[in-house]
Amino acid sequence: MSEHFFYVHLKFTPKSVFLAAPIGSPHEIFVEVPMGLLNQTQSDLVGQDLTVKAIALDLARDVALKMASAFPAIGERAAGLNDEDPPIWYEYPHRIMNQRPCDHEERGIRAWKIA
Repeated sequence: MSEHFFYVHLKFTPKSVFLAAPIGSPHEIFVEVPMGLLNQTQSDLVGQDLTVKAIALDLARDVALKMASAFPAIGERAAGLNDEDPPIWYEYPHRIMNQRPCDHEERGIRAWKIA
């Protein structure tokens, strides 16, 4: 984690609702979540005892699922349609973040899809 951002690598593998088994290749996404947004969100969630890292993961997951979904409007609902690997946290931006512009940006959260 830097002073200004959380960096997280998320990996989702689509699964069949009927078979509960993987169907397709995984989506790997690097997400950059700004601390300013976290501070604002944390003040909106007073009394819920969530850590800053938990809030960052929730925000990152939402943006990543919208990106990974064939229908971005149902990104949050797509959570049940994917197997999710544990998140990998980085202290510094991943090299891909410097190599090309982000693939998706929402409320200051930027995401890069790994091919």
